[in-house]
Amino acid sequence: MIYLNEWFPNPVGPDANGEFVELYNSGASAVGLNGWTLVTEGKKRFSLSGYAVPAHGYLVLRHAQTKLSLKNTAGGLAVYDAAGRLVDQGSFLGAAPDGESYSRVDYGAADTGHFAFVAPTPGAANKTIPNALAVQAHPFGAPLNRPLDAGGFLAIMMGTTVLVTGLIIYATHAHEDLSKLFLRGDHEGR
Repeated sequence: MIYLNEWFPNPVGPDANGEFVELYNSGASAVGLNGWTLVTEGKKRFSLSGYAVPAHGYLVLRHAQTKLSLKNTAGGLAVYDAAGRLVDQGSFLGAAPDGESYSRVDYGAADTGHFAFVAPTPGAANKTIPNALAVQAHPFGAPLNRPLDAGGFLAIMMGTTVLVTGLIIYATHAHEDLSKLFLRGDHEGR
């Protein structure tokens, strides 16, 4: 199976000089990538035609080859086979730390594999994760929050109504001019 193994979006120094994407083949035979595509979260594409990943080996694609600019914040990548089927994907939230690659730290099913920012290892096995809290298991393109149902929407509306009402009452009582305008009118002294 072909995996998106790691990518290096934020090298120390100019990004174009150090960025790379690495694929890994967990299978017992080489896999030719004719018709395959690497796609960034911004929908930029790179054709993998002419490349192959050796058995139990790595394919490192440098920025000079792909011309893909990897996002330093909230980035994602996906690999599609020649039939256009999603083979693997990964994404991260927040900013990529300087000098660390976003690396697969396990090889479970493509939709449940875990990634973490660790020291880059182009063409070699990834480093182990130093801290289990560094793992971010978030599928590419999946929403972060569950959809808002009718009860949640009503709760937000009620909370907003109470907050705005409280602010209006506070403002009118705290400021004499507003209090005269809204509560007592211009009836004083008549």
